[in-house]
Amino acid sequence: MIQARISEIEVFLPSRKVSNAEVELLANKNGNYIPTGSITRLFGVNERRFAQSSKQASDLATFAAQSIVNKHGKEKIDCLIFASACSDLIEPATANIVQHKLGLTCPAFDVKNACNSFVTALQIASSFIASGTYQCILIATGEKLSNSIKFDLQSDDDLKNRLAALSFGDAGSAVLVEAADNNSGIKFQRFKTSGKHWELCTIQGGGSMFPFDSDKNYFTGKTSELSEVMFREGGEFVANAFSDAGWSLQEVDHYFTHQVSSKTFEQVAQYFGIPDEKFHKVISEYGNTASASIPLAIHRAIENGKLKRGDKVAIIGLAAGISISVQLLVW
Repeated sequence: MIQARISEIEVFLPSRKVSNAEVELLANKNGNYIPTGSITRLFGVNERRFAQSSKQASDLATFAAQSIVNKHGKEKIDCLIFASACSDLIEPATANIVQHKLGLTCPAFDVKNACNSFVTALQIASSFIASGTYQCILIATGEKLSNSIKFDLQSDDDLKNRLAALSFGDAGSAVLVEAADNNSGIKFQRFKTSGKHWELCTIQGGGSMFPFDSDKNYFTGKTSELSEVMFREGGEFVANAFSDAGWSLQEVDHYFTHQVSSKTFEQVAQYFGIPDEKFHKVISEYGNTASASIPLAIHRAIENGKLKRGDKVAIIGLAAGISISVQLLVW
């Protein structure tokens, strides 16, 4: 079977840096709801990036993907997947807008699976490569999460339900997926969905449930309950995936997982007995960037000279819904 690999990866980060002090000031304009230093203590976030109000999710994806298109040429890319929790519109697919902005003519479509949108698109792309349907697939992500933060808090309960959003940041990413050469590529993939927990974290506006309620356009969630479910259902799932793949947790050189908080890394490392230094963290500088967090961390690891071809990599996806995934690859 033909295996797929990530051959190129790029990211885009808006220039505006937003400190915790600024976020706390905005969140406390109606009262002293969040004490100074709480965001750092709870999430390990020091700052994040916010895109300009005039920029869309498609722009963040386009900015990340442009250099890949310029390098390889428009004709080489035969499929475009826009994979994000965010989107420009309900209809049409944001992939159409990204395709137009990049000047591509290939088939394009959206993949939406909350913070696992990117890893889900990677699974789809690898299947296309394996089947011979496409040879060169561009996955572009644009997360403009700043639009989903409600700063106009009305009570302590309001803060509790929307607290996790104060860690959000904006980012774009793009990867090129092609057939693997030699021994590199994706070796194993497994996904799990437990839809019964879908109500734990939501942005409810814009769909058929609440089409006209503007207050539903903001994030709300029971994040502590979601974390408990993730560990309860995810621990055994991840362990079994490694066992079935014939990989040990210790032989992996690099772990990349969706970045919700610094504590998440500590808990996962402790649970599985994995050295903390094998996890690549970018949440302190960029916050929770949803599905862009994993490609952002991979890009940073390459830039820093830590991730090299031939290294063994584990990508662990965690998302509201809930969705959990394990992808094992040789970089």
